[in-house]
Amino acid sequence: MPATLDLSHEAALEAELAAIATFETAIRQLQAGQYRCIQRARQLASDVERVTGSSTPREREMAKRSFVAELATTLGCHEASAARLVAEAERLTGPRHATLEALGAGELALAQVRSVLELTQGLPVEVADAVELVALDAASAAATRGVVSTNAELRRRMRRVRERLHPEPLAERRARAADDRRVCLDPAPDGMAWLSLHLEAERAVAIDARLTSLAARPGVAGDTRTSLQRAVDIAADLLLGGALPDDERTRDGAAATGAVAPRINVTVPVLSMLGLDDEPAELEGYGPIDAETARVLTAHAPSMRRILVHPETGAVLSYGRETYRVPTDLAGLVRFRDGQCRFPGCSRPATHADLDHTNAFARGGATSATNLAALCEGHHHLKHESRWRVLQEPGGVMRWTSPAGHVLRTLPERPFLPVAAGEGIDSGSDAAWRMAEGVERPGDPPPIPPDPSSTIDDEWQALLERCEPVPF
Repeated sequence: MPATLDLSHEAALEAELAAIATFETAIRQLQAGQYRCIQRARQLASDVERVTGSSTPREREMAKRSFVAELATTLGCHEASAARLVAEAERLTGPRHATLEALGAGELALAQVRSVLELTQGLPVEVADAVELVALDAASAAATRGVVSTNAELRRRMRRVRERLHPEPLAERRARAADDRRVCLDPAPDGMAWLSLHLEAERAVAIDARLTSLAARPGVAGDTRTSLQRAVDIAADLLLGGALPDDERTRDGAAATGAVAPRINVTVPVLSMLGLDDEPAELEGYGPIDAETARVLTAHAPSMRRILVHPETGAVLSYGRETYRVPTDLAGLVRFRDGQCRFPGCSRPATHADLDHTNAFARGGATSATNLAALCEGHHHLKHESRWRVLQEPGGVMRWTSPAGHVLRTLPERPFLPVAAGEGIDSGSDAAWRMAEGVERPGDPPPIPPDPSSTIDDEWQALLERCEPVPF
């Protein structure tokens, strides 16, 4: 017997769905208002940066970058996301203002608005207007006749109109778009990561079909992997130059990097290296990895910068005013300390960043760890060519002041804090904040410890003699 329909529950469900729809409409109205505010703020930011009709293209570009950085730090998002919002606001308050009105009326969702912006980009005015009209008609039909149009369906309809009216042949556009092909790596939780390829559609479809075909072949005895797991293992094995897809190393996962000889920076607590502890290590470019994986990597890496977590991380290196160019040992220390670009919200690795004198060398700044910081090329220029200002505070904390007067601080990824005899080592971020806030440390200032490079090999050998390492 089917359960009796509870009309009170049915009414309550209808009320909740109506409330959800009301909230969605309000959200869309707020999003439209945010775009309008962003465009007005950008115009005000140009005034703050003193951009006029006589300003050079470089001055205009730096003013735009400065505003994007200001917006990113205000919203707490990546600069790429902020730059996208700025570009969208400019178009939605300009040629695509009808789409903005539909968003503000709650007739189009943000995903659909972004589809309109994407598929009208770079088109002649009359073609762009025709593509936009597809979305506006769909919004009108949904409002008057209750016709539901998903973003996927809307994109298909807009693409058909776009391809039919586009004045440039598809083959030429495809050849130009192929110049943007690339590989992207995105870290994921639990020691995993996403690896994606942006490439020509026919190659992507062919790769997917080949992996599916290889994964569907009968497995060997004892292989309990699913077809999805087999497909990704085959892809990894082929990319890493390993043996055949059914190679035992691939099934067991014992060859962490296949036939590729890894050249990596991995930070391994010394007791974890010896197998006496399981404290996580850190793989540069990704983040925390388990101790066993770190031991496997270090065993197979013919070239690796050995960075052991050690109490003498309080070492301070400085070359004073003797040299402008940062020597190799100091450069390695600063990049390892900072981890990434020190501008608020930037995640570009320090290994691909410039080393900047916070207080310019020409103005008396020293070539020292306390006056150097990693800044990516874009933020290096922003520091020198806009109204953003920065100071270094104790503990490696960098204090940034935006053109609008906002004060933001960034912490080094691995602060090198002095350690006095008998003291424990504070956790990095907490200790750095306490130093930045002026909290005094007990006792006299500790002496500068000796350069680890002259003693670390002896200490490492002594540890090896006392403890038998685990087999790799």
